[in-house]
Amino acid sequence: MSVDETAVVAASAERVWRAFADHDDRAEWWHYLYLEPVAGGSLEERWTDEHGTPVVTRGEVMHAAAPKLLAFTWADEGQEASTDVEITLTPLASGTEVRIRETGWERLPDGPSLAADHRAGWRVHLANLRRHVAPG
Repeated sequence: MSVDETAVVAASAERVWRAFADHDDRAEWWHYLYLEPVAGGSLEERWTDEHGTPVVTRGEVMHAAAPKLLAFTWADEGQEASTDVEITLTPLASGTEVRIRETGWERLPDGPSLAADHRAGWRVHLANLRRHVAPG
């Protein structure tokens, strides 16, 4: 089982990479994510669930190859195992294809429901990214 979401963004791969990798740029569309975009770098996302409970998700960057690939593991505090996220940027004539693939759900007892939640979350992040980097 995997979450696999793709969107075409009307910006260059370099611009999209900067939106993920640059702290100030990322803060404009995903302000609650801290990310060190280098292999071995840390990642921390502080958010609030639907019940108003604060949640901290932590991870480690496994691979960062500007402007093409960002891969990391992450898990919510108390989660039994992490999932693996791979974000690939592919240049197109019309902009950049952003593909987010998250795997490892079989390691979690509630994997199918978490995968559905993450799929919805990635769709929101992709929409926010698209609005943030759109020329205009």
